[in-house]
Parts: sequence; structure tokens; C-alpha cells
Amino acid sequence: MFRFKTMRLKFILLIFVMTIAWIFVAFFVITNRVNSIKNEKYTEISNKMKHEVKLLIEEKAEAILIVSLAVAQNMELKNAILNNNSDINLDKFAQLMSEQTSLKTLWFQITTADGTSLYRSWSDKKGDNLLGVRSDIAEMIRTPKVISSISVGKFDFTFKSMVPIYDNGKFIGMVETMAKFNSIALKMQNKNFDTLILADKKYKQQLQYAYTKKFVDDYYVANIDAKQELLELVKKKTVDYYLKIDSYDICEETNQLVTVYHLPDHNNSAMGHFIMFHDLNKIDMIAVIRTSDRLLLTFIAVYILVLILFYYTYISRYQNFINKLNVELEEKIEEKTKELKEQSDSMNYLAHHDSLTELPNRLLFLDRLKQAIKSAKRRNHNVAILFLDLDRFKEINDTYGHGIGDKLLKNVATKILACVREEDTIARLGGDEFTILLENVTQYQIVNIAKKIVSVIQEPIIINKQELYTTASIGISSYPEDGNTSTILLRNADTAMYKAKENGKNNYMFYNTKMTELAFERVVLESSLRKAIDENEFITYYQPKVNATTGSVIGLEALVRWLHPELGLVSPIQFIPLAEDIGLMKNIDQWMMMNAMKTIMRFKEEGIETGVLSLNVSMKQLENKKFIEYLQDLIEEIGFDTKYLELEITESQIMKNPESAIYTLNYIRNLGIKISVDDFGTGYSSLSYLKRLPIDNLKIDRAFVKDAYKDEDDAAIVRVIIALARSLKLSFIAEGVETQEQLDFLLEEGCDDIQGYFYSKPLPENELREFLVKYS
Repeated sequence: MFRFKTMRLKFILLIFVMTIAWIFVAFFVITNRVNSIKNEKYTEISNKMKHEVKLLIEEKAEAILIVSLAVAQNMELKNAILNNNSDINLDKFAQLMSEQTSLKTLWFQITTADGTSLYRSWSDKKGDNLLGVRSDIAEMIRTPKVISSISVGKFDFTFKSMVPIYDNGKFIGMVETMAKFNSIALKMQNKNFDTLILADKKYKQQLQYAYTKKFVDDYYVANIDAKQELLELVKKKTVDYYLKIDSYDICEETNQLVTVYHLPDHNNSAMGHFIMFHDLNKIDMIAVIRTSDRLLLTFIAVYILVLILFYYTYISRYQNFINKLNVELEEKIEEKTKELKEQSDSMNYLAHHDSLTELPNRLLFLDRLKQAIKSAKRRNHNVAILFLDLDRFKEINDTYGHGIGDKLLKNVATKILACVREEDTIARLGGDEFTILLENVTQYQIVNIAKKIVSVIQEPIIINKQELYTTASIGISSYPEDGNTSTILLRNADTAMYKAKENGKNNYMFYNTKMTELAFERVVLESSLRKAIDENEFITYYQPKVNATTGSVIGLEALVRWLHPELGLVSPIQFIPLAEDIGLMKNIDQWMMMNAMKTIMRFKEEGIETGVLSLNVSMKQLENKKFIEYLQDLIEEIGFDTKYLELEITESQIMKNPESAIYTLNYIRNLGIKISVDDFGTGYSSLSYLKRLPIDNLKIDRAFVKDAYKDEDDAAIVRVIIALARSLKLSFIAEGVETQEQLDFLLEEGCDDIQGYFYSKPLPENELREFLVKYS
């Protein structure tokens, strides 16, 4: 006993010493790891702040350059320079930029080819010659070229772009656009990054008339609304202290992370400095906390494991009997627990399933329906309920007895299960009533399932060598159209089922009558559409593209039409979405491409010039290797010259996945096929992506063309698109041109290539031949 007590005392002392040591080691390891992760996080935030400000500077410089390019293309401005007319006013254009973009304050200067200032937007001064005071203007006159820069002048630290103005290839002057840095500070503030923008102290003597009049340690403060508390903080530690920050610094006084971005000049010497502050409380430190928690839990777990090992070693000689009892007790508990679980599972199954068919019962069905409605709300999906009731089931029950009736119900349940998807829920509510829950299905799928169930149930059922017949009436309700609760949807599906019975039984009806009509129309149209491909009922129409200056046809856009033997010409709006739903769009597109290429080949054999053939395709098709293989095989089979082939892809489709689009379009272009961006101006293209896209042509969307001759906003957008296309060396065409006013405006802006009803509507082959002969 004494030995046992001594050993127990040693054991307790050992545990105590081990605990103290373990706590010390844990504290050291956790502290070091947490500090390391904090440093990584702060470095990440610092790099993000530098990247954001650098990106904003590049974007603004690019935007200022685009504005200069657009202004340089203005015909009125060119005429004013040629006539030495100083009555120029770009205030309205600057106001439009301020309202429609983030370029809130722009200044313009127009200078003639001899260096005379013809217009300054910030001053009434004009007529003075700048060659002696502006070396950059002298350089521009000697060698006209586009200049985009950031500079420090007498007044401020600004963005500046200079663009030469040409008239018929002759240099006649230049436009200079300037903007301040204040919007960058505001955008950084919107990202929770407070920023001080400082021009380097070497420019202090140069800033004779500094706009903000604010200097900190001889560094000029460029942003107008610089926070006073930040200025005081920088003054307190001096600017040079902050400029020496390599990665980041922590300001304990304000609890902020501080970093610096140095803006280089053309000699790679610091021109400006962006001191950025970010509140530490706004940094997501969940990773740090989680790491700390994980390490702490790991140490605790390992410590507990060590304790257990020590404890086991200590008492192993005294635990054999107790362990044996524990094993017996655990076995009894496990056996009892298993028994109780089986009973619980059995009771739970019986509570939620039909004992005859083993399908879910009303209780389980309603629960799943409620969950399906919640999921549909979150994901913006639909839910459909099919309420099925057997016709003449009571007669079978009364004639052959309940035993046969029960077998019939089990047989029907098996048939319904074979008609639906694995994820769908089928329930028996009671008697001969069944319900089916369908999630995230199209109307086409709902109709298909309902038709299949009606069809299989009307087939004869053999029970005890007796051939029995029954049919089903089905009512259908949909979320959210027919209700937003499980009770309402079930009730409306029940109502629709009784409508089906009233309409002769053995069919299905939607709760919404219009949906039933549309469903039947869609079924008929689908059958006709499948037949149309085999019967060759599709025809190709072509809309000419015309050069309005020469009057010659420069190309044709191929458009598919369906000539139904009974309905006549069916609009693409009616059959294209259906074809996409049922997987026939690929067949239609392949037929149209083949037909259009063969038609163009026939015209060329007849000596009729057609220009470039444009085919509309989606990015989804182009990313399908089999589609591209088909296109290559078709071109080779027909012998079609790819220099006369162009694929049109909408801007919005390209921008869904621009990186993938760049790869795919490069592959297509390497085949010699031109790429045109359709509906340009509606897809929010990034300029950085637009420069990288392997495209040949921009198609100005009809939405901007429609009112451009009378609406200043639309006119400005069209001008910017034209200027952008020219700067990227892309061709461009306007679509949807219908009136003389629209045509006159486009010609005045330099857009000669036109497509629209002004020249021709889409034409079938025979009428197209006459049109091409007329315009040849």
C-alpha cells in the first residue's frame, strides 16, 4: 500500500511538471504560428492595397486616353482648328462624362499645329504660343504621336493624355486632356482604404500655384479631401518615416495597417507616393483565430492522450477486472442500443411510409414539399406537383375484392416509379391517390412525365391470371405560379385532377388552363419540329450588309426560318428556344451552315459577288470540340474559302468567361475565319479583355443606333465605340438602320458599313439573287 501511495505521489508530481512544460511549449508554438499568419495576412492586405491603387491609376490613365481619342475624332473640332475658330466649348461633353462615368472633372486644351493655344477649358486665355514654354508640345509637333502620362506642373499633380488631330491624314493640331487624382482616393476610400496622395518633395519649387495649397514636410498633398487626422498622424512621425515602409507598418495609435505605393516617373524615380491606411478591425482574422483554436485543440488533445497513456500505465495492473466488467456492460448497452434503434427506425419508417406500397405517405410528402419550396425560393427554381387518381378503381375493388385492389395499387406504384427520376418523390396519400414531387424541371419535362405515366397505367395489368384495366387522371400545379405553400399547391393540384376527370379521364390537366393549352401546343410543335428536320422544312434567309459610300454589298448575315406546311412561316422566337430545350439546335445550326455555304458557292459560280458570309453561333457551341470538327469538315467538303466566312458571337456570351473565350476564338481565327462581336455596347466588356480578344469587327447594337441622330447620350456612345474600334484597328458596322436620319448620322461619324431594313429586310435565296444583281 505504501509503495502504491509513493508511486501515486510520483505520478502526480510528474503530471504537474509535464503540465507546466506543456503549457510553456504550447504558448510558444501558438504565439509564433499566430504571429506568422498575422504577418502573412497583413502582407496580403498590403499587397492588395498596392495592387488596387496601381490598377486604379492604370484604368484612369486609360480612360483619359480614350476620352482624348474620342474628342480627336470630332468633326466640329477639326473644322474649328482648320478655320482657326476659337469658339470651342467642351463643357457639355465634360458634363456628360461626369454624369455617365467616374471621370468627374476633366480639363481640355486644344492646340494648333503651330503651337498656338486655341482653347483652354479652365481659362479664357487663348491665342498664346506654347512652343517656348512646353517642351512636350514642341515634341508632339515635331513627331505627332499619342502620349499618356502623369505629371507635376505649376498647379497640380495630374493625369495627362495628348492625342494628335488629323484631317485627311494631315496633322492639324492636338487635344490635351487632364484630370486630378482625387477620384482615386475616393475609390480607395470606398474599398475601406484611406489614402494620402503626395507629390514628391523635389517638385515643391515647381508647384508655384499649388491647387490644394497643402504641404507636409515639403510633400504636396494632391487629394482635395484628405482627412485631417491622417495629415496630423503623418506630420507627427514625418513623411520620410512612412516612405521607408517596405511591406507594411502597424500604427498602434489609430489601430491601422499602413503601406506605401511609390509611383515612378519615366526615369524610374519616385514621382508620387500613396500612403494607405486600413482599419485593423476590418481585416478578416478568422484564419488566425481558427489556426490558434486548432493548435490549442491539438495541444489539448495530445496532452490528454499523454495523460491517458500515463494513466493507463499506472492503473493497468488494477484494471483487468474492471475492464472485463466494462466490456460486458458495453456489449449489453450496444445490444440494447441497437435494439432500440431498430425499433425507432421501424416506428419512424411506419410513421412516414405507406405500409402497402412502401412509398412515402402524406406526412413525409408534405415535409419534402415544404423543403422543396424553401430550396426553390433560395435557388430561383420551380417545383411541380402531380396529383394522380386512378379511374374505375372502386369498381375493381368491389368486383374482385380488396386483396386484388391492393395488388393493383402496388403494381401501379411500381409503374410510376419507372416513369420518374431517381431524385423525384412519389407518395401514396391514401386509397387510390398518389402524388409526385418534381423539382427544378422544365414544362417540357413535366409534360413528358405526365404523358408517360398516363400511357403506362392504361396498359393491362395481370393479377392472378386476371387481366385488369385502369387509367389515371392527373392534376398538375406549379410553384410559384399556382401557390407558394404546400397546402395551396396540393389543393390546386387536386382541383386540376378533377378537371382532368371532367374532361374524359385518362389524361392530365394543369391548374392553370393557359399552361395546359401551351403544353399541348408545345407537344404538337415539338413533334412538328422533329419532323421538320427530316422533311427539310427549314429555309435560310439572308440580310445584306452594304457599304453606304460605294453602294456595294460587303456581306450577308444568314438567318434560319421554318416554313411549316400548315402554319406557314414560323417565327424563330417560337421554335429556337424549343429546339434548344430538346437538343435539336445543333442539327438546325449544322443544316443552316451547310445550306448557307452552298448557296454562297452557287452565287460565286454564277459570278455574283456576295462579300463575307456571317453565321450566328454561341460560345457554348464553339467550346464543343465536335462542333468545331464538323465546321472544319464542312468547309473542306464544300471547298469554302474561309476568308469569306465570319462567325458572330454576342458580347454578353463572350464576357461570361472571357479567358476561355480568348483561347477558343484564337483557335477559330487560326482557321482563317473572321470573328465579329454582335450587339456591342450591351455586354459590359472590360477594355483590358477587349484588347486581348482575337476579333476583327464590332457590330454597334441597334439600341444605340435607333435614336443616335436625336439623342446626345446615344450619339456619344456610338462615337466612343467608333473611336475605340479605330484605336484598336477593328472594322465596325451598325445594325438596325431603318431611316435616312440614322444613316446620315452614321455617315457623318464615319461609319460606312450598314445593315438594316433601310437597304433590305432578310431575303430568301431568289429575292437575294435579284438584290445582289441590282447592287453589283
